[in-house]
Amino acid sequence: MKNWFIAVIITVLFGGCSTLEVQVDYNPKYDFSSLSTFAVVYTNKNDQRDFSRARISQLIEAFMQDKGYKSVDKSKADFYITMHLDVQQKSQVETNYETMGIRPMPYMYTGIHRPLGAYPGTYPSGAIIALEPDVRVTTSTHEYEEGRLVLEVFDVKQNEVVWQGIAKDELSAEYSQKQKSDYINNVIAKLFKDFPLKK
Repeated sequence: MKNWFIAVIITVLFGGCSTLEVQVDYNPKYDFSSLSTFAVVYTNKNDQRDFSRARISQLIEAFMQDKGYKSVDKSKADFYITMHLDVQQKSQVETNYETMGIRPMPYMYTGIHRPLGAYPGTYPSGAIIALEPDVRVTTSTHEYEEGRLVLEVFDVKQNEVVWQGIAKDELSAEYSQKQKSDYINNVIAKLFKDFPLKK
């Protein structure tokens, strides 16, 4: 993107521990009122996620139509919404420190100015019973899939990208079909939240 793009980064919580990160860039000088018709464009890949791309494409079409834009054939569109969907395997290592209690720890006092037995817990040998936390350290590795959805608005006549939205989040395999659709709709709504309505 060109250096006059404005970057807006929003981090929101969605569905328990899931964290959705949304970034939007656009050209503030561009006249979005010139756009009326669109087509969603994406490239099929041999990664077994084309069904997801088709579903996202349909949801984008429905959302943009609600905003007043008309979905047409690619050859007749004022602008394309290009879609890129990538999924990567990630791992996160966490180290936890847990205090289990207090345990005694003897050590020797070697100073010559303190008389023996000056403090409770001392012995004639000069040993002192000290107390220190009993800490247990555990390390765990969390394996997960991270999805990254990139949407770009491409002006066909001017042959340039005028808007870009990026969403990144940890994917959940526990969602039902309804939850997946609701989740994708939520992502699209956040990406296009400030995209102009067609009057």
